[in-house]
Amino acid sequence: MLSAKELLSRAAELSDSVRVVDEILRAGLLSHASDVHLDPFADGVRVRFRIDGILEEVMRIPQSMQSAVTSRLKVLAALDIAERRAPQDGGFSWRLASGGAFSPLDVRMATLPVRHGERITLRLLEAGGRRLGIGELGMNAADMAVVEEVLRRPHGMVLLTGPTGSGKTTTLYAAIQELLKNGSPNIITVEDPVEYEMPGVAQAEVDSSDKVNFKKALKSILRHDPDVVMIGEIRDGDSLDAAVKASLTGHLVLSTLHTNDAKSAVTRLLDMGLEESLVSATVRLVVAQRLVRRLCPSCREKAGDSWRAVGCPECAGRGFWGRTGLFELYRPETGLATLMADDARDKVASGVTTAAEAARMLGE
Repeated sequence: MLSAKELLSRAAELSDSVRVVDEILRAGLLSHASDVHLDPFADGVRVRFRIDGILEEVMRIPQSMQSAVTSRLKVLAALDIAERRAPQDGGFSWRLASGGAFSPLDVRMATLPVRHGERITLRLLEAGGRRLGIGELGMNAADMAVVEEVLRRPHGMVLLTGPTGSGKTTTLYAAIQELLKNGSPNIITVEDPVEYEMPGVAQAEVDSSDKVNFKKALKSILRHDPDVVMIGEIRDGDSLDAAVKASLTGHLVLSTLHTNDAKSAVTRLLDMGLEESLVSATVRLVVAQRLVRRLCPSCREKAGDSWRAVGCPECAGRGFWGRTGLFELYRPETGLATLMADDARDKVASGVTTAAEAARMLGE
């Protein structure tokens, strides 16, 4: 099988838009890219992969092929080819044939009209791929014990916080997998969109037609006798009200919130209208997280009190392979709090990541 670099080199020489798109998707899958960005400029289309959170330019598509490549992707995603002035979003499934085996890939696509054409972003999601468990997220033993203890409780809210792309949804899914280990609870989710299908879980997806929106789904969800409710994001008063009501009526609620650290979640909830007395009555745990690149175990080198990236064939010369989480916890009812900076310091000292990488994610 050709390497990702060879595939991209070949794609740059092709004049067939179908084959160009196939080679880009194939290279993205082999590179473990999470996203593919196609940015049109006057002289062509820049193609970049996001690998372990970092954007890397991988090739340029000639300006003469821009329209054909855009149209090919729109056909795959069932979008309107003639509509070039309005943003669109859709998705499609794509399969890589390799030695008789097929690796399915779910692709979410979004377009945005810009000066020199349409910008396209593709989110690559490996369909049917193994989801990470709680023990594989990068939590230390003490933090993991707290999370597992809270998940055994029959009611209350567990909130995941952090910026976009910090792995909150992955952690939510890991928590659901942990819950599924113990019996067969009735778990219902409301997501926008559903990123991964989870066997044994009823997943409601919010759609653009407004037939199933957050407010409607959340209003009816408690009528289906759930044990656990997962709300993709607490984004407004309606979703907060639904989460609080579910928590107070004996349900375990999992959701995400956009704040910079764990303790700020309380301030955010108060700003959204939650009474202070209800914070400790409903919020069992807040987990804040970031993702840092992991040092490649095959080539990392000790450098004083920490480690440094080197680069080898195993990691394609990057010095890093995959990502892991940095975490901090806050329990409003007990006051327990851990610091993300302490978790980062431990991971740097043990050779999981570098000091520079930790500082980059913590904004230091």
